Amino acid sequence: MKQADLTSTEKQELLTKLRHELIDLEQQIESIHERSAPVQLDQQAVGRISRIDAIQQQQMAQAGELLMQQHLLRIKQILLEPEEYGICLECGESIGIGRLTIHSIAELCIQCQSEAENS
Repeated sequence: MKQADLTSTEKQELLTKLRHELIDLEQQIESIHERSAPVQLDQQAVGRISRIDAIQQQQMAQAGELLMQQHLLRIKQILLEPEEYGICLECGESIGIGRLTIHSIAELCIQCQSEAENS
């Protein structure tokens, strides 16, 4: 089923939303980066379990930062090439306003995304 092309207004609203999301992500990444300093391994200062917990927290923060960095790069790519935004990379059809409202950085339409997940 072919999705209707985005109107100019819809596209501008989505791009504005992405610009705000970009700013928020940059701030979140900076905050995570500040909190992911090396873990103190002084056995006298902290117990073994506390150190393990601190290391796990640091690793989770780093994994979260990596996902945010990938999301940030996709937003920057969209903002550099806004004319390509909303077009499925697989079939070349419009992605649709509903999908882009929910998943603003979607690269595939619903049909192509479903096919990719099932293969």
